[in-house]
Amino acid sequence: MKSWQAPVEVKVTAALLIGLPVAWALLDLIPVLGAGAGLAIYRVPALALILGGVVTTGLVHKMGSARIGGLVVTVVFALLHAFLLLAAELWWNKLFSGLSFAGYGYAFVLLNSMPLKRHILGAQA
Repeated sequence: MKSWQAPVEVKVTAALLIGLPVAWALLDLIPVLGAGAGLAIYRVPALALILGGVVTTGLVHKMGSARIGGLVVTVVFALLHAFLLLAAELWWNKLFSGLSFAGYGYAFVLLNSMPLKRHILGAQA
């Protein structure tokens, strides 16, 4: 199997955009299994996973619009996790929201990095 040839920054960004929503969905298993919450709790993590998957696919295919879309996605979900951090009552929700806020912030920084720009734009960067 051929390896994906990309800078580490691109791979870390892709891992954050896919991994954070998956971890969020796994964390949401606690209220679903324990308190009997409905499956509507998965709407926002599913949206984050879909949007992160679209951005990651664009990064793999070196589409310039994926970087701009990724910036928008990371800002929106970083702000959402900042608000969830302020509103959460349980300590593990606060911890996860804080780490997710930091993860989306780091993905935002990586989307502005020169190796990622060179990956997408090539010699034009």
